[in-house]
Amino acid sequence: MNNNEANNDANIRREENEQNTLYSTYEDISTFIYTVSHELKTPARQISIYADFIEEDNKSALLPQSVEDINSIRRICDEITYMVQKIMEYSKAGFKSIDVETVLISSLVQQCFDELMRGELNHSVSLSTKGLPDLFCDRFLLKLMVCNLLSNSIKFTRGRKNAKISVYSKISENSIELFFEDNGYGFEMKYAAKIFEAFQRLQNEGGVDGSGIGLATVKKIALRFGGDVSILGEPNVGCIASIKLPIAMLAKCTNTVENHNEIKIGIIGDFSGVYSYLERCKVASYMLAAEEINSQGGILGKQVSIIFKDDQSDLTLTKIYAQNLVEEERINVLVGSSLSPSRDVMTAVAEKARLLFFDTQQTEGGVSSHYTFCLSAMPEHQMYHMLSYLISKYGRKCYVIAADYNYGILSAEWVKYFVHQLGGEVVGTEYLDDKISCFDPIIDRVLQVNTDILFTILVFPNQDNFYLRWHERGLNYIPHASTMVAAVSSQNATFPPPILENTYIMASYIEELELKAAKAFTTNFRNRYDKSAIPYLGMDAETAYSSIYLYKLAAEYAGTTETEAVISALESGAISFNGPGGTVTVRGEDHHTARSASCFRINNNHEAEELFRIDDIYSDYVESRIESNFGVLGGIKGLGINMSHTQYNMLLDKIR
Repeated sequence: MNNNEANNDANIRREENEQNTLYSTYEDISTFIYTVSHELKTPARQISIYADFIEEDNKSALLPQSVEDINSIRRICDEITYMVQKIMEYSKAGFKSIDVETVLISSLVQQCFDELMRGELNHSVSLSTKGLPDLFCDRFLLKLMVCNLLSNSIKFTRGRKNAKISVYSKISENSIELFFEDNGYGFEMKYAAKIFEAFQRLQNEGGVDGSGIGLATVKKIALRFGGDVSILGEPNVGCIASIKLPIAMLAKCTNTVENHNEIKIGIIGDFSGVYSYLERCKVASYMLAAEEINSQGGILGKQVSIIFKDDQSDLTLTKIYAQNLVEEERINVLVGSSLSPSRDVMTAVAEKARLLFFDTQQTEGGVSSHYTFCLSAMPEHQMYHMLSYLISKYGRKCYVIAADYNYGILSAEWVKYFVHQLGGEVVGTEYLDDKISCFDPIIDRVLQVNTDILFTILVFPNQDNFYLRWHERGLNYIPHASTMVAAVSSQNATFPPPILENTYIMASYIEELELKAAKAFTTNFRNRYDKSAIPYLGMDAETAYSSIYLYKLAAEYAGTTETEAVISALESGAISFNGPGGTVTVRGEDHHTARSASCFRINNNHEAEELFRIDDIYSDYVESRIESNFGVLGGIKGLGINMSHTQYNMLLDKIR
């Protein structure tokens, strides 16, 4: 090697080192800005919360000016939180690693528009999209660009009659161009060069709100994608913003679930193991719904195919089967399971694959995820109104016995909360494991405090003997409330009467429910499965059956099985199914359901007698936790695709 070649190599290495150093420094600065900005959100939220506390605790004593001052504090905190969020987005646009996947732009634009318009109560805008391609890119960063451009158009069309936004594309030999056109207030072109610079705004502080960062974020991301941005405007006519991207980002061939000739639903559960008794009625109900739907033409003209995987409560198998269903079978939606640990594994797989997951098991509430929808009953459905009835009828002292398990422990916290709300008192709490066989000491403790109501949340098979021992000791005169008996498990059908006499339950559906749709479902089911195979039908049979219909309604509302489009449909508030348990409506705010529930008393023949029915029961727990923690209204749908999986619970996230 001669001296010139050596010098050239040295120069190249030096330039590479300098570039790496610059990039590392830039990344460190961006990370620092992101971290500091994130930390600034916490005091702003806390100040706002304390303002709420001051108003709540002193409402009658506050002067009108003080109320206005408190509202000003809230408004300023909201502005700080908004600004910090925009700074975080701008920073993250620079250092987030780029994870590529196929993104359906038409669905993403509609989702962003729907999320933004939820906060525009007094503003009407029409959106049209045409000829938008699928792109192979980073979904998160692309969504930041789309949301910021749409937000800009929405803001600058306020006050306009017939406000319109059009999003369309142009594909040339070397590039893809996305156009965002509105008929808003526009601007003079002499300002065009400044619009995409950070903290540059064309309106004064008293005009249109904004941070001056949104469009700078758009440019930053476009440059990272190897593209660019531009904008044209005319005063009182509107503007057209465009993003030019490399042609390599065009998804020429998409291998998505849209390409199936059938709708594939993957269901995982313990179908042959210790807890298979919880799954039998659900399996039959899934199949019944699919048969009915297929006989009516299927979903979007495609037949429904259900693929069952038996994990036998083995979490290793759960993960293997979930990955197989996602990667090999290319399912449209993942569904299951009766056990919390299995559902946790399934949720993780669905999150990673960005796939829709239906949790069809009774739940303690609090599950929050963009991709997960919990379709069965939760504490508000099963506990509050039943406890209100029992406390008013029998007395205020309540003893709680729960399984030492996620569902039992967290549900017991809800019982404590509701009893306190209703003016009652929890005089004792017990947590039982899956090995206990002697229940007399526990029963003795219940009797020592002269409890008025016993509330059990027992899930393990060995704990069924508690009911037997309770009866043997002649204690059926004490009203016994349960979330499990008849509602989920079938002791009322398998135990001889009158062991469970004077047991109270609240459920959306059980076999004795007299609703027209319930009777039709029960008759149809019993024509196929006798009681030797499935002793009793509880509310999880209804949930399993309804879940298939809810997916059908959501896909047809969206006009596609593309995951984000179906999620947007489920979040719309328009997806309701009038099934065996009455009307079930999916809520975007918490990805749970609003549903009706009836309170029943089991008599000495083990017949469930309906006492009363409450319609349209739902929870705002998740929504309130998200507002408190993130300062975002609208719950899960307010956070959109940024809502990662979280489990709020009444141990760590109590309601004040």
